[in-house]
Amino acid sequence: MTIYYDFGFYLSVAAIVTGVIALIDKLKWQKERQAKGVEYDEKGNEKLPFMIDISRSFFPIILFVLVLRSFLYEPYRIPSGSMNPGLYDGDFILVNKYAYGIRLPAFNTKIIPIGEPKRGDVIVFHPPHEPQSAYIKRLIGMPGDRLEWNKGTLTITPKCEEGKVCQPIVIKPQLKSSDVNELVKQGEYFDTYQEVIGEVEYETIYLDPRVDRGSLKESWTRVVPDGKYFGVGDNRDNSMDSRVWGFIDQDAMIGRAAAKWLFMEFTDEPVMFGWHLPKGISFARVGAIN
Repeated sequence: MTIYYDFGFYLSVAAIVTGVIALIDKLKWQKERQAKGVEYDEKGNEKLPFMIDISRSFFPIILFVLVLRSFLYEPYRIPSGSMNPGLYDGDFILVNKYAYGIRLPAFNTKIIPIGEPKRGDVIVFHPPHEPQSAYIKRLIGMPGDRLEWNKGTLTITPKCEEGKVCQPIVIKPQLKSSDVNELVKQGEYFDTYQEVIGEVEYETIYLDPRVDRGSLKESWTRVVPDGKYFGVGDNRDNSMDSRVWGFIDQDAMIGRAAAKWLFMEFTDEPVMFGWHLPKGISFARVGAIN
């Protein structure tokens, strides 16, 4: 079982430590203080040992944040341009943590099944090659799918139940514009396309076909194993995804990207201590994620 040392892990540790101290104080230490005689401060509040005072004060707050962040919604910052043009480096989003089931913090073990991932979902997950990191990609391959990419056309052959025939799903990007958003690095070499998968319509970016390389000149085939998924970045020629490092494990799912709530632009060069500091904040990109 993998332990994910993320913010949820440290929140869980803090909740356990402060909760245990507060509980022991309630059951034992408080009675011992009362037997010796309770001391009060100038405001009439009981004087408590430092750790007990901190634990009793912060445990409810830590527990509330833990429940909110681990079981409902988690904030996440887009760290790269791999999901251009829908999401940009600097977008802050909310991840729906219960979309694919309630999971234990730190262990990410599903304890209450609620929903399942669908083709076209934008998902946040722990990738197999960097399990302590969180990646965001678009889900295009379900367990058992056969994926065939042929120079611009994706054919998905779903795994069928015995005795049934499943029709292939064909996805062909449609050129929308030779221009891309100004936030796309080296945008002069890319074009914007429109794609539809299931009921989800979204935009993608590919290298211009006149460039000597790129996805529109490649062919490949993958078969998704049971219990695994296949995810790619919408910026197809600037994304390290399942085409490179393999399949996404079902137990590594964090949640579904639900909404953008803030965009923050950072300095191109580190300003202090190696940090890139904010140089602009905008709420213009607030909205749902397709």
